[in-house]
Amino acid sequence: MAGFFNDQEREDRKAYKQTVIYFIAAISLVMLLFLVIIYMNTKDKQERARAEALRKQAEEQAREEELTEQRLEDEALGIGEHNITSEDLDFWEMYEKDKQKDEKKGNEEELKESEDDDYENIKDRDKNNDDVVKRDPTVSSNANEDSIMDNTVDDRKNETTGALKKEKEDDGKHIKATAKGSEATWYEILKDVEKHDYDLKTYLSMDEESLEYKSDNVYTKRGVDVSKYQGVIDWGKVKAAGIDFAMIRVGARGYGSGQITLDDNFVINIMGAKAAGLDTGVYFFTQAITEEEAVEEANFTVGALMNYGVTYPVAVDVEWISGDKARTDDLTPEERTGLVIKYCDTIKAFGYQPVIYADRDMLIAGLLPEKIKNYDVWLSDDLQPEDGTDYPYRFSMWQYTKKGKVDGIEGEVDLNLRFFNTKEK
Repeated sequence: MAGFFNDQEREDRKAYKQTVIYFIAAISLVMLLFLVIIYMNTKDKQERARAEALRKQAEEQAREEELTEQRLEDEALGIGEHNITSEDLDFWEMYEKDKQKDEKKGNEEELKESEDDDYENIKDRDKNNDDVVKRDPTVSSNANEDSIMDNTVDDRKNETTGALKKEKEDDGKHIKATAKGSEATWYEILKDVEKHDYDLKTYLSMDEESLEYKSDNVYTKRGVDVSKYQGVIDWGKVKAAGIDFAMIRVGARGYGSGQITLDDNFVINIMGAKAAGLDTGVYFFTQAITEEEAVEEANFTVGALMNYGVTYPVAVDVEWISGDKARTDDLTPEERTGLVIKYCDTIKAFGYQPVIYADRDMLIAGLLPEKIKNYDVWLSDDLQPEDGTDYPYRFSMWQYTKKGKVDGIEGEVDLNLRFFNTKEK
């Protein structure tokens, strides 16, 4: 029996040892698996971190390449960085000169009224003297008769000149316009240039101090054109005031310096107008004297507006500089017309709708109507009480006053109508 218990004890110890070994092996295996899991998780985190770092690096590199590419495009378009601001350009001086001109004109009108009063007094005095002559035989009748004869000849001459002038005005074949530095001249109304068919006398009306045109075939939308001189604009109020669109100055070339600059308020104006729900277009004040400069101005315009987009035309603003010498003064109508067409064609090549802005005198005396007949015209001509405007040719936009008032804009602002065919609604 003793041997049996010894064998059993040995078996129990052996089994115990095996159990301990198995337990240790199991624990080791678990620990090994745990370590493997920790290692794998750590490796995954490292791989993810490495991948995230590579992704960020790739994004930064892509952004840098994009900025470099944009900078190269901007330089190619002529809108590279410069230190010039709009205050450095002589372009803005024209507004002060126009203001001084208006003040001078007002003073001259007051002086003329005073002279007219004096003239009436002199007429009354001369009439009394004539009565004295008739009554007083001591006064020489021959002198009086000579004076009467001279006045009669002058009156007949004035009547003849006035009749000829009236005849030309009423023939419907001529229109008078004035070029810078020249006297008013009669220009033939060209038969082969399309005329506008707006019946302004019948369908033009004032609605709440705003002009509109509405007929069976044509309707209009109201707009403003603005620059930095309108200051900060509340575009929400402008929209609420019934304004449908805004033409925003994108920039200008100095009329003496020839330098191009962006209008100080272009970005804030176009973003504000678009946010308020207005249709937007832009215009550039040209002073180009070569085709290369005309293309440069068009490229500058497109480069500035391409990040914002427009729903209305892109205009080239063609004006004479009053009261000062300008680099474009010596251009002939043929040369000026060619440069305007070059700008418009470049704008059109970028996919935008070009339009020519000018006043009636420039459109008649400064440009060739037969050469621009295939381009839209934005006419600037103050509203005339009789018939609106006497400009005969086709136009799609009309700036009818420079002294408008609109809620949301301090001071005066240009007001416009854009004409649409009712079939385009």
